[in-house]
Amino acid sequence: HVCYGSVHFCEDCHDRNSDRVRVLRGVNSGSGDARPPPLQGIACVGGDNCPYPKPAGRDCHINGSSVDCEQVYYCAWCLSSGAMSGAEHEQESGSRNFVVNSSGEQGLYGWRPYRGPNQQRRGRQSGMAMWQVERSDIPISDDITTNFVSSFVWCGMYQVVALHQYVIDPSRVRVEVSAKFRGRTDCPSVFKMVAFVLDDNNRQLRSVETAELISPADYWERVSLVIDPVEGAHNVVMAVYGKDSRFWQGNYGSKVADCCVRVLCPLDDLDTVLRTG
Repeated sequence: HVCYGSVHFCEDCHDRNSDRVRVLRGVNSGSGDARPPPLQGIACVGGDNCPYPKPAGRDCHINGSSVDCEQVYYCAWCLSSGAMSGAEHEQESGSRNFVVNSSGEQGLYGWRPYRGPNQQRRGRQSGMAMWQVERSDIPISDDITTNFVSSFVWCGMYQVVALHQYVIDPSRVRVEVSAKFRGRTDCPSVFKMVAFVLDDNNRQLRSVETAELISPADYWERVSLVIDPVEGAHNVVMAVYGKDSRFWQGNYGSKVADCCVRVLCPLDDLDTVLRTG
């Protein structure tokens, strides 16, 4: 398929985009704008290890008639992502997960409320009071069978990971912050993730964030942020936000699970990077 004038789609991605357009037109049905919603690039989960070309400095593949178009390889997103088949893409080696209660298996233990984007500090809308934990209708794995679920306003929660307690020199390590998110088939939703690096006085040294992402309805999508070494790093904060797009009362917003903060390095180097005990 060639749509939007010059954008190539394989059959599966064409169907995915058609579903996305229908959802967004339903959300914005009162706007009076008949144009299709703008395209959104899908980040390649393969990162630097993906064998299919991406423009320098970008995390998405491109479309077009040039020789580096993913259409030459059928569709690079479908080939480099395991999302449609349920397969797991090989992840970069590193440490264990430092996040406590990463999928709600212990309720909301370890997480604190955080204001969502453009949200005021008032009443229950401060954030985490709106999050709930539920049994996953589509479990990520046999070991991960619960997830957090958001509501009709931006819900935010965060966890501080004391990097200095696990790493010998926090200023010298690459850190990955990741999670898996999805939505419902009957109510569209959005998700966002932010990570902060703090010094030993809790001053922010660096922050990175995802775009506002549309939650897929029928599979768990992995999103990650990689933070290069930061001089003076002491702690890492992981914050996740979610809400539904129809303002339905209750918890029908985006879901998140398998929240993770870890150090990236070769497995042979872990003994020289991590503290013992």
